[in-house]
Amino acid sequence: MSQNIKISSANNNSRPNSELKSLLTNFSEVINGKEALNDLDAFVSNAVQYVSMDPTVFDSLLPRSENDCVQKIMSLLNSRSNLQDGLLPGEIFQERYNDSTEGINDPRLRDLLANLLLSSLQDDPQYHINEMTLLPFHHRKLAIKSNSISSQNGNGINGLKSLARCSYDPTQRSIGLGHQPMPNYMLELSKQKNVDIVHDIVQNAIYSFMGAQGKYLKKDVITGRFKLDPQNMKSLTVEQAGMLFRLSELGYYHDQVTTFSNISTGYNAMGCMGQAFIAKLKLELNDFHGQVAELHDMLNKYRQSQSQDYANREQSWMNRQRKPMTLLKLLTWYIEPLHRMQWLTKVANACQLKKGGELASVIYGFLNNGDPTVDKLASDMLTVCCTPLVRMISKWMLEGNINDSYGEFFIESLPEVGADRLWHDKFRLRLNMLPKFISLELADKILKTGKSINFLREICKIDEAVKGREELKDIIDNRVSQIFSFVPDTSWHAAIETCYSQTSKHVLDIMVGPHKLLVHLQGMRRYLLLGQGDFVSIFIENIKDELGKLGTDLYSHDLSSMLDAALRSTNAQYDDPEILNHLDVVVKTPFAGDCGWDVISLQYTVRGPLATMLEPAMPTYKTLFKPLWRMKHMEFVLSTKIWKEQMGNAKALRALNGEIGKVTYRLHLFTAEIMHFVHQMQYYVLFEVIECSWVELQKRMQQATALDDILDAHSKFLHAISIGCFVKSSKNVEIHLEVVYDSIISLVNTQSQFYDDCFQELAARQQMAQTIADSERSGSFGLTTVQKMERDQERKIFEQKVLTFCRNLEDYANAYGKAVGGFLLALNSSSDPNLQLFGTRLDFNEYYKKRDTNLSKPLTFEHMRMSNVMGNSKGLTAGRYSMNPHPTTAQFGHMALD
Repeated sequence: MSQNIKISSANNNSRPNSELKSLLTNFSEVINGKEALNDLDAFVSNAVQYVSMDPTVFDSLLPRSENDCVQKIMSLLNSRSNLQDGLLPGEIFQERYNDSTEGINDPRLRDLLANLLLSSLQDDPQYHINEMTLLPFHHRKLAIKSNSISSQNGNGINGLKSLARCSYDPTQRSIGLGHQPMPNYMLELSKQKNVDIVHDIVQNAIYSFMGAQGKYLKKDVITGRFKLDPQNMKSLTVEQAGMLFRLSELGYYHDQVTTFSNISTGYNAMGCMGQAFIAKLKLELNDFHGQVAELHDMLNKYRQSQSQDYANREQSWMNRQRKPMTLLKLLTWYIEPLHRMQWLTKVANACQLKKGGELASVIYGFLNNGDPTVDKLASDMLTVCCTPLVRMISKWMLEGNINDSYGEFFIESLPEVGADRLWHDKFRLRLNMLPKFISLELADKILKTGKSINFLREICKIDEAVKGREELKDIIDNRVSQIFSFVPDTSWHAAIETCYSQTSKHVLDIMVGPHKLLVHLQGMRRYLLLGQGDFVSIFIENIKDELGKLGTDLYSHDLSSMLDAALRSTNAQYDDPEILNHLDVVVKTPFAGDCGWDVISLQYTVRGPLATMLEPAMPTYKTLFKPLWRMKHMEFVLSTKIWKEQMGNAKALRALNGEIGKVTYRLHLFTAEIMHFVHQMQYYVLFEVIECSWVELQKRMQQATALDDILDAHSKFLHAISIGCFVKSSKNVEIHLEVVYDSIISLVNTQSQFYDDCFQELAARQQMAQTIADSERSGSFGLTTVQKMERDQERKIFEQKVLTFCRNLEDYANAYGKAVGGFLLALNSSSDPNLQLFGTRLDFNEYYKKRDTNLSKPLTFEHMRMSNVMGNSKGLTAGRYSMNPHPTTAQFGHMALD
């Protein structure tokens, strides 16, 4: 131990001792497979004994160099191993030796450590090998002689040192014994063969990373995965085969990514965004190929360094030795590339045959999965794929053009749609191409922005660029990654909002200002929706003669002059001339039996930009004009025909009051009932529906910031009126109203015939009285029997006509009552409270409720199902009331009094 201290003091450094201790520990693990303190102590004792036998060993030349000792130790360890190649014990020793001696810089101390290790290994009986077997044959005699000499001295270790010092020295100029050991050529060939096998295995593994087959790995034809070659796998150990098979997995995923990045395979993404995705895959493959090329270069450099180290073996061992490339190192390296290739394969497989927004949505689904590496990979790929999409958005919002050769943009243009439908139908969203990270609200703003630019350019003939176009274009084009931000508060979203606001406000100012959009909406409400009451009344009064004619006898030019006269004679003359010039009256194509009321209609003509904006709403105005005109028709019939005729004939037919008094009384009650219904209907529709909805529309128009806000409010206005006018209600409601209106028309014709019969009877009676008076003056005094019989026959016929009129009136009343009852039940069943209140107002005295038990029942599903209105198989004319279908005149009068 004193000599060991001497060594430490000679170097004036305590680090070699600690390094020696660590080295010996690692070496003991190689030999015994575990940490054995007893063996370690024995090993240290042998080393100390070796130094104490020769006190000048550190100062004198050592028996072997460090490189020779290490190579000899590796040969001794490998000679007792059952493994033929791979990670042999000698290789493990070499790695640990290099790691342990990394901090020792003194070459003399390194040589001493190597000789100590070799001496200890040779003394171990498990690894004891006669050194004579490692020497060439022509040197064995010299070695035996030297051993015999040294055995006389009784020192085996010194004898070994003498043998080493007496070996042939090729550096000497003359023949003699030198201080270098003799080379072992068989050992060198064995080591060289072992190194070649390991090199082939590692090289085969590196080739498999790029999908190339080799000596030990072959590809399966069906699955494409690597498998071990049956012929050459016998030369591999179990550990080597397992590691090779595991490393080949990276090559399989490399082939998968290569397949998805090749457009000729047909498994790749499509379109411009698909091409960007493929380009990103190729960049990933190029980076991976560079990493594999670095591995291959390291393997080749190690192979070259082995040849150079053998040629320059006299140099320092540390300056010549390189760490070898092993399968274990490749396993450590391939973890990160394998993880990346696996996720690239998953993403590429999910994206095959996808394009546009659908492709972006698939990649977007891989974000935020909990793995930062995968999240970064998906974000990079999505950024690349969205670059063409962002450019399409930029070109659409700033120029109004669609540059979409592959149909992958989420906005499409319909070439078959004309300019008159540009705003509503020319452009539309392609929802299957809308990415998940773009909301419908944002997509709608993008659509309206480009649509506004096209509208200004093509319809209004205004070609103005968006304010700050270059700045907005720079933000939109260069901040692609912000498009799929989870919170839409980025500068990209702000640029989209700015572009939308500027363009929409510009279009709104043009339509409200020069083109007077709000003024025209006011005009359509006044005339098409009959809001200008005095005009409608005067117009109907002017054309009442034409309204009674057949539809085939009417002409538009005759009605136009009457329309102009009505405009000049009412407050409509003070309206904007721009509105009056668009108003006209048209005659629709009549059907058989149509009268003027059925074919005459008002029309509001819009042109230019107004036509583009309001064209979709014009059919709705025409649809709404029909029920409103129908109600005006009923009001006109009731007021100018039925009621006026009743009031005018009441005094004239007073002489017949005894025969027709009860009938006319019932007729007046029925007429009042109908007039109440029609007036309430008209008031509800014109005031509570149209006028209130118009007030709400005006509020929304004042708050509008874009043209679409006005159009949306106008659309809701028309929808509310359609419901209030029972245009978009259930079919039962329309049928009930038609029955009510048909009852009114039938009543007009029947009443006219009834009064004609009454006047004929009155004239016959007056004629009879005149005949009697003439006979008295002439002295005849009376009528003949024939005249009396004729008069009695005429009276009976008249009574029969009155009875027929009673029956017809009762039928009309029954049909009308059933229709109104069904209409009220439909109103009460509605979820709209306004309709329910309207039904209450129609039956304010519960007249119909008392006559129809269904109206007094709770509106459960069972009661609605049992109702004649809500789907019963009975017709509308089925008996609901307990009234005599054939009443007499007396009975009719009694019911009228009730």
